[in-house]
Amino acid sequence: MKVPSQIKFSASALGMRTPVAYKARRRASQETLARGMNFAVGGAGVLDTGNFQRNISAQIDLFQAMHHTQQRGCGKRTALVVVSGNDYAYAADKDNGTSAAIEYIPTVVRELRGQLRRLRDEAGMRRVVVTNLHPMGCTPTFTRLLNYTGCDPLANAGAAQHNAALRSVLAALDPNNRTFLLLDVHTPFAAFLLDDDNNGDHDNKRFKSTLRPCCESFRPDGYCGEEDENGTRQYTLCDDPGRYFYWDDVHPTQAAWAAVARTFRAAVKSFLST
Repeated sequence: MKVPSQIKFSASALGMRTPVAYKARRRASQETLARGMNFAVGGAGVLDTGNFQRNISAQIDLFQAMHHTQQRGCGKRTALVVVSGNDYAYAADKDNGTSAAIEYIPTVVRELRGQLRRLRDEAGMRRVVVTNLHPMGCTPTFTRLLNYTGCDPLANAGAAQHNAALRSVLAALDPNNRTFLLLDVHTPFAAFLLDDDNNGDHDNKRFKSTLRPCCESFRPDGYCGEEDENGTRQYTLCDDPGRYFYWDDVHPTQAAWAAVARTFRAAVKSFLST
C-alpha cells in the first residue's frame, strides 16, 4: 500500500531504519530483520483492487502467521498503515468516474476501521500510525487534463471526505489518542501543491514544478517508462527530479517525500515517546 520512498521517509519519521520487505525476509540478516518488516504491496488497497495484490487484511494475516510461527515478540509493536488511494483509483477506473470513487468511501473506511481494530486487539499493536489522503486532485493524473494549471476539485473533495471519515473512525476507536495517531500528509502536500509561490520557475523555489511531473508520457493514457515497438521512449524526463514534486502521474519524488516527512517528524516522535 506504500511506495518505496514513502516507506523510507515514513520509517525515518518513526525513528526506524527502512524495514525489510516481507518477500526478502529469508535473505535478510538478523540485524536487518530487527528493523521491522514491510508487508505492503505496490498497488494494493484496503480492499481488493483488481490486480491480485494482498490487501490490508491479507497483509495482517501474514504478520500474524509469522509472529505465531516464530514465537517471539515484535519489538516496539508499532505499525504504520498507509492508504494512498488505490481503492479509489480502482473504483474510478472500473466505473469510469471520480463520482464512483467517492461513493466507495464509506465501504473503504468501514473495512479500514475493522482492520485497525484488528491490529490493536488481535495483533497486539501498542502504537498504530495511520496516514490520511493527500489532495488526490493535484496528482498529475488530474492536473494534466487542466494543462497543469490547477487541481481537480471533485477529486480533492473526495480526499477530504475520506479524511473526515477516518478522523471519526479513530476518534471512536481511541478517544484518548493512546493507540492511534492520524498522520496528516494532506496538510503538507497541500502547502506545497497549492502554494502559488511554489509553482513558478525561479531557481529559489523549493520545487520548480509541483503540478507537472518530472517524467511525462506523450499520451494521456501512456506511462512513464513506456517505449514503442522500436524501443523509442514515449515520455520526457526532466533534468533534475529534485526540483519536481511528482516523479510521474501519481508518485512523488524522493525530494517531495523528504520535504513532507520533515513536517510530521516531531508529531510522530512525541506520540511514540508517550
